[in-house]
Amino acid sequence: MTAPRILVVNGGVACRGSVRTPGEKSISHRAVLFAALAEGTSVIYGLSDGADVAASLAAVEAMGVRVDRAADGGVTLHGGRSLLHQPRTPLDCGNSGTSMRLLAGLVAGFDWETVLIGDASLSARPMDRVAEPLELMGASVEGSGPSCRPPLRVKGGTLHGIDWTTKVASAQVKSAILLAGLSAEGPTIVRERVTTRAHTEEMLVEAGADLTVEVWGEGRIVTIHPSALRPVSPRTVPGDPSASAFFVVAGCVVPGSSVEVVGIYQGPARLGYVSVLQRMGARVTVTPDPDGTATIRASAPEAGAPPLAATKVAAAEIPSLDEIPALAVAAAVAEGTTVFTDVGELRVKEVDRLQAVIEMVTAFGAAAHAEGDTLSITGVGPAALRRTRFDSHGDHRMAMAAAVAAMAVTPGERSLITGFGAVETSYPGFADDLARLTGLEPPAPRALLIAIDGPAGAGKSTVSRAVAAELGLDRLDTGAMYRAVAALALARHIAADDHDAVAALAATAQIVVGPQVVIDGQDVTGVIRSPEVGQAVSVVAANAEVRSHLVRLQRAWAAAKGGGVVEGRDIGAVVFPKAEVKVYLTASPEERARRRHDESAAGVARRDRIDSTRAASPLTRADDAHLLDTTGRTVQDVVEEVLSWL
Repeated sequence: MTAPRILVVNGGVACRGSVRTPGEKSISHRAVLFAALAEGTSVIYGLSDGADVAASLAAVEAMGVRVDRAADGGVTLHGGRSLLHQPRTPLDCGNSGTSMRLLAGLVAGFDWETVLIGDASLSARPMDRVAEPLELMGASVEGSGPSCRPPLRVKGGTLHGIDWTTKVASAQVKSAILLAGLSAEGPTIVRERVTTRAHTEEMLVEAGADLTVEVWGEGRIVTIHPSALRPVSPRTVPGDPSASAFFVVAGCVVPGSSVEVVGIYQGPARLGYVSVLQRMGARVTVTPDPDGTATIRASAPEAGAPPLAATKVAAAEIPSLDEIPALAVAAAVAEGTTVFTDVGELRVKEVDRLQAVIEMVTAFGAAAHAEGDTLSITGVGPAALRRTRFDSHGDHRMAMAAAVAAMAVTPGERSLITGFGAVETSYPGFADDLARLTGLEPPAPRALLIAIDGPAGAGKSTVSRAVAAELGLDRLDTGAMYRAVAALALARHIAADDHDAVAALAATAQIVVGPQVVIDGQDVTGVIRSPEVGQAVSVVAANAEVRSHLVRLQRAWAAAKGGGVVEGRDIGAVVFPKAEVKVYLTASPEERARRRHDESAAGVARRDRIDSTRAASPLTRADDAHLLDTTGRTVQDVVEEVLSWL
């Protein structure tokens, strides 16, 4: 399942019906890793289908576990310590901090070196909180800088137990230490001042680990002894409470809504957000089901009923802090100021989630600020949020929270959530489930396709680059493709007007256009902007066979990328006539000549004549393209107008 990269949300559309969230993500990670260590075969149903858990699955496969996927959704793992071996390549954790921290604890128990890598976001997150206790146990953990940022290089082997008091409330840190403790000599003790998710303890005991838990003030002391694990099979992963929070909040804040989320895990420290909503006056109930899961029902206040009221929320109520973005939406439509205390850990999530929550709340029209580790949100009351455009910055929870906030804006107003593809890490089907609950058509699984045309110097490159950056889309400069062919022809001493020879070049050349322009393996990024190439490119672009070959490549690019921003001279009229947004930029001849330092006004006019009169796909404005004169306008002004047409 593929999530849309951009989501348009209609305000004031009620959510009604029942939904089942994906398998609980934290349990899914642990089910995979414990099955890898257990001698024998484990069958797991209901695993989270997001990219994060997929990273954990790929990691154990790389270490020797055979993974079979069945048509009924079951995943079978053939594991055991005797099968595990050093991975041949680094283990890629993608965006998953849980994968990296738990895997660090697991591999610390083996006498080999493992390299753990991640994407740009994960590579900026601190890993010192797991590196320090693992090194005290006898492992070697190397990362970048004082906070030990990834890539992580873990050398395991002979470990000994430690008595560790956690410095931050983190189930991931606790779990990494307990995983290492399975292989350590003597007992390993983890003391947590604030109780965190107990999935690891519960599941380890179920798998036969020698583990005990005792109360310690507001927290717990967990002690584990060296243990061999046995398979727990079959295992069914219940629904994710953190994912349920978004639909429950939507049910509370969008007038006319009534939602139930079924099959939810109801273990300790996981439904604290429900208590917070109830304290705010929300109509939310939790009903235990016979299979040990729960059904959560939420409905919006009836007409004339008091709106939600502000409250104070302690981090201990929401130990992982994962539900804070959803609760922030409830606070934004409540009356008064809701205060979240001790939530500084939000700064080191997928992004600085504390700042992201502030940006989201203020973008939708409420007020928010942070002082130290305290977050305050002053709400505007029901149905008073305003439409906006918000970017998730690659954070799945911020993307889903923004979608819920967009539903609570004034009815009829539409908001744009960019970077929405981030939900694939945990809940790829979120937009489809949201569409079903609102009775609207599900969004297309691809991104928007935006076609930007216009003559030389009209601002296509600058504007398309800015629009792509604003929306988090890929960008294709088709003009660079024609310039690459022209540059290759000149390098091989082929005249630009040698129709057949240039067409043959275009048919066989390997062209890659991105930050760098590469043709047949050679970087020509600088070469294609030379005056000589500028003189030849219009002639090359007029070659019908060249255009045919490159149009095929352009369409293949868009199909592979799932949409994007494409600029050129025939994009809206010929290459992508069904693009969602078509823009035709223009500017005065004098302005265009000024922008193009390598061409005079006469040269620009010559290019216009060639491009407009060529037989093959002449430069023309599509009938449904928006005409935009960029003369004397700032880039941001132009970009905002383009985005308004979305």
